[in-house]
Amino acid sequence: MISFKIVSIEAIEAEILKEKKNVQNFPKTVSFPFSEQYKILITSIKTIEISSENILYNSVEAVNENKEFKTPDYWCFAGNGQGDRWFLDTNGNVLFYDHDYDEKLQPMHINFEQWLQMAFLIRQLDEYCDEHDTITDSVKQTFCDTLNLIEPTLSQNYPFTI
Repeated sequence: MISFKIVSIEAIEAEILKEKKNVQNFPKTVSFPFSEQYKILITSIKTIEISSENILYNSVEAVNENKEFKTPDYWCFAGNGQGDRWFLDTNGNVLFYDHDYDEKLQPMHINFEQWLQMAFLIRQLDEYCDEHDTITDSVKQTFCDTLNLIEPTLSQNYPFTI
């Protein structure tokens, strides 16, 4: 039986920043109210695939991505490589955009740091899937239970089929 673990923010940042690159700033015209932690992290990295559903954009790619959406109330900070996107609102909440259902953004009821923890949890599920042909109901339940340790309704809001 697999035991999923929620990775600390400090360990996540250390993992993401281990391949540091030159710091890139946001253009002065970008006035979105990012958290300082988000700003420091993405100006210090290359775009990175954390898991199958979570590709965190660096500052340059995030700026380019947001040119497409042109909304002052939301900031696209990540995608999944299949057309879906992750957004922040001006209060720091994470929302999910499904490109097949582009009428609205789905609130996830988590912040950026919790999104990082979710992404690293999905990475653990990806690794499990690489080693096993099927995901048993007990593994699905353990994954959902661990999601809910990040935020009590996260497994209900989780936008992907497990």
